[in-house]
Amino acid sequence: MVCSIFLRRRGTERIKSFYGKFLALALIVLGMFSAYSTLWASGHIDIEAARKEKKITIYSSISLEDITILAKAFEKKYPWIQVNSYRAGKIRLGQRIVTEARAGKSQFDVLLSSAFTTLEIKLQKLLAQYESPERARFRAELKDPEGYWTAAQINTMSVAYNTKLVKRDEVPKDWGDLLNPRWKGKIAINANRPEWYIGLLQMMGEEEGRKYMKSLAEMKTIPLESATLADELLAAGEYPLFANAAPGNTERIRKKGAPVDWARLHTLPTYPILVSVSSRAGSPNSARLMADFLISEDGQKVLREIPRIPARTGVEADPPHLTKGVNLFYININAMAGKADDLEGEFRKTFGLR
Repeated sequence: MVCSIFLRRRGTERIKSFYGKFLALALIVLGMFSAYSTLWASGHIDIEAARKEKKITIYSSISLEDITILAKAFEKKYPWIQVNSYRAGKIRLGQRIVTEARAGKSQFDVLLSSAFTTLEIKLQKLLAQYESPERARFRAELKDPEGYWTAAQINTMSVAYNTKLVKRDEVPKDWGDLLNPRWKGKIAINANRPEWYIGLLQMMGEEEGRKYMKSLAEMKTIPLESATLADELLAAGEYPLFANAAPGNTERIRKKGAPVDWARLHTLPTYPILVSVSSRAGSPNSARLMADFLISEDGQKVLREIPRIPARTGVEADPPHLTKGVNLFYININAMAGKADDLEGEFRKTFGLR
């Protein structure tokens, strides 16, 4: 009887000892993971580890041509890292990332995309916090306070017009000017820029903004799914006005001789293209090097040459008047969290878009 009790006690002690050791080991591993997470979040990059990683994959919704330019510039600075890229529209891109993650086959290291995609991927806990030291040169509106994203570029939105069809004194001076009866049936709307809709709602206030959008939709606007096509048809004289144009694109085709320009409205809603790092990156150190590069002065100058509008303070746009002397209203990105899809659906429904 005594022997039996003794054996049971020894067995219990062994179990306790095993679980004690297991718990200690788990705490050590958790502590190491926490330390690495803190180092990565605070901007630490292990360069030797990055050399061993050898490659990264960037997922983006910007044009493949532009991604290639950025990738080559990065590879020139870090010749021991190969950049692979995948490009898709923001909706398809987000769907691919989520599908891969659920299958346990996450592929992307760096994400360069719109707020719509980035917020969804953050919600799915697929982004890592990363406080790049380069973030110090960015406005508060252009970086996530928790460190999940930083703006790589900004897109301003204004009204573009055909200079052969719109007289100088007819050029809109404010958003309300689009409601002039002379423009009925003559205004194009790009269906892939819900940021414009959200920006004006934030800028005008939701109630007034929705009233304005309803009135504008009653002007029998011309819906177009492609921004490129909208720019081309404007240049060809198919309509005089393009309501949610990107002045950067307007300047690009104007330099090629197209009879187009953009209205210097009182205030331009402005949204960013964001760079972030995957929480499941196969090459976490190289991913952070890429994020650093994209928002560094060198990377921002490459973006400017593409040409895109740099987000970093101190790196001017080309031409400078894209942002200089212009009143920009920066969209509150985090205010869109959880509402982006509904707002995009509202935008499409208001203007009868597919």
